[in-house]
Amino acid sequence: MILGQRIREEREKRNWTQNDLAELLNVSRQSVSKWEIGTAYPDIDRLIQISDLFEVSLDSLIRGDDKFQKKIKVENPKVGMTFWDFLNHRWWIIFIVAWCLAWLIPVIIHAFK
Repeated sequence: MILGQRIREEREKRNWTQNDLAELLNVSRQSVSKWEIGTAYPDIDRLIQISDLFEVSLDSLIRGDDKFQKKIKVENPKVGMTFWDFLNHRWWIIFIVAWCLAWLIPVIIHAFK
């Protein structure tokens, strides 16, 4: 069963309209409609709210919806970061270190004279 069908099923069990659910979640009725027909997915905060409202686990909501699971699946991040990866993302730190050294080296030299 896909997520949208599960949301619709749980909503209808409670005799709620899409509007009722939308008001409870502070979203538009169109958002609920898109979730139910499968053209959009709720964000993680909404999924948590939905699971709380329906008193079901997140796992039971998304299990069976392979398309959604692939969308949220996070690949294993690299455990380590090489020096070059670090510099690639934090190149601006070089300027801070250079400025500190330019200030610190003369102070150290002056202190030992």
